[in-house]
Amino acid sequence: MGRRAWLIGLSLYGSAACVDFAYHLLGDARNADRTIKYAELPVAYSAALFWPVDVVAMALLNTQRR
Repeated sequence: MGRRAWLIGLSLYGSAACVDFAYHLLGDARNADRTIKYAELPVAYSAALFWPVDVVAMALLNTQRR
């Protein structure tokens, strides 16, 4: 049972990372000149890899803006 739980957890983490990667790439393309530059790929990858920290940071930044 423990091995299956780890596999499910890693699959969910990977799926969320893929969604976060796409979100950051599309967000950068929407804000700029609608093209994705090479320099934006490492930033989107880093954000996708550490997406739980990214979600918390975005929430904290949104509360400070108000």
